[in-house]
Amino acid sequence: MDLTLTKIKTPFFYTWKIPESQIQRLQNNSFNGFISSEQFYVLNLSNVKYFFEFYPNGRNENRGKSEIYFYLDPGKDRQIEARFKVFIDSGGGGDNNNSIKCNHVFESFERINCRKMKHLFNSEKKLIVNGFLVIKVEGTLKVKKDALENRIFDNGNLWEQSNGSKNFTIVVGGKEIQGACLMAVVHKNILASESIAFANFFDSLTPDSPCSNVVEITGYPHHIVETAIKFCYFRNFVVPLTFEDAILLLQFFDEYKIELLKKQFEEFLITQISITTVTRLGQCAIKCHAKQLQERCDAFYYSNR
Repeated sequence: MDLTLTKIKTPFFYTWKIPESQIQRLQNNSFNGFISSEQFYVLNLSNVKYFFEFYPNGRNENRGKSEIYFYLDPGKDRQIEARFKVFIDSGGGGDNNNSIKCNHVFESFERINCRKMKHLFNSEKKLIVNGFLVIKVEGTLKVKKDALENRIFDNGNLWEQSNGSKNFTIVVGGKEIQGACLMAVVHKNILASESIAFANFFDSLTPDSPCSNVVEITGYPHHIVETAIKFCYFRNFVVPLTFEDAILLLQFFDEYKIELLKKQFEEFLITQISITTVTRLGQCAIKCHAKQLQERCDAFYYSNR
């Protein structure tokens, strides 16, 4: 049976600050020395993952030219289209005049050479500023999905509503997540429908309660709380996440009893169990009361002793 296809597109952005000291250690090496970025996951695009490598002296036939490589694994999807530009931010918002545009369709795990530079070590070019080379990437990732697979209830239509009787402020480390900062209002009824903890908190309030429209969250970075709130609105929300981001989000969803999203992230982290991650994930499973993740970690550990 043929299914109608729908396109999912997610912003694709990354700022990579590489210390000059790391670059200098590789400057005069004769081998193909490189520096790797963190690995990022795009959870709702069938576990797409990607990362970058930077060769200060190039590699093989391109020795003498600094190179940036982009790796992407499309996961379960057969095709991921990546459209992006790469540029060096040397102050003033970036060297967009020297930006390189890339467009590639990934059908399997592969890499592309997305940037070459001849003058990295030329002090007159001022590519290294305040002890860092800052590489910026901006673009989109696009995939076609079956419409039935992608038909999940969400509250995205409420994201840009502005109803003062339903919004409230979340404060994280003194920074507010509100209309101006998060680009949309946050509704009490949305979080109450997703989170037992928030629902109980709102039920305990009375019209005379002080700060009835303010919630303070501690123990999490601002970007983790912001991402968690967006997942409550958009079940199909797609965003690049690091391994540690996924662990922190699982902890957040457990603490605030957001069960559907906790289950989703627990299932994702199960797919990330390996020799190098099993200890970290086992500790996370215990802390987050993630029984299925803990069982899988235990099974992996005992089968690989």
